[in-house]
Amino acid sequence: MLTNTRIPTIGPHGRDTRAEATRKRLVDAGRKAFAGKPAAQVHLKNDILLPAGVSVGSFYHQFRDKTDLLLAILEQDSRALQEMFNAVHTPNETRSPEAVAYDCYALLFDIADAFPALFRLQLLRGDKVDPRIEEFLKRDRRAWQRSRAADYQRIARVHGIELDAEFAAELIGMLTSGALQRYLSTPTTERSKLRERLLPGLVQLTLNGLPGLQQNASPRDEAEKRSTGA
Repeated sequence: MLTNTRIPTIGPHGRDTRAEATRKRLVDAGRKAFAGKPAAQVHLKNDILLPAGVSVGSFYHQFRDKTDLLLAILEQDSRALQEMFNAVHTPNETRSPEAVAYDCYALLFDIADAFPALFRLQLLRGDKVDPRIEEFLKRDRRAWQRSRAADYQRIARVHGIELDAEFAAELIGMLTSGALQRYLSTPTTERSKLRERLLPGLVQLTLNGLPGLQQNASPRDEAEKRSTGA
């Protein structure tokens, strides 16, 4: 799990930062709890307060309720996810569309493991969702799609491709959602094998459509060539 390790300290004006440490413990415990089961089944005391070592009173000094805690986790995870994804999704003349697609799908599997609470809510939609969470998810999906459309437009310009970037972002988002849902529904012990099978196919289908799946060249070969300087 990607979390920050922070030791409580005294601020420059003598203010105790124990409240920040308490909030971090609650966020860490909440992230683990919400990743393991639907939000409605997470018990505030047993699944969050006891593992975090935080009292009920201290919890309500930080958050209005369990949903408020979940929103804080989702917002934090979404920002981190965007930063990580943007780092590999930025196009340039030295990276082919195949290389960008391969690196992006590989990273998505990584961050699905790192931020399971966010992905569980975004993809595994069988759970009843609080209206505040639903509104956040809608905003987050729209922002994600706009960001990806802008990336695809830049990629198209760099490589001289004519592309309806917004429609491409919508279609690729659907493909990605299905792949990630399949991935997250798979036991963790079996995900590595599934990932090895999915990655080449996702890249070829994204860039070339169904005929691309008949090609022999694997985008993994290109990634290995880049890493060895071949």
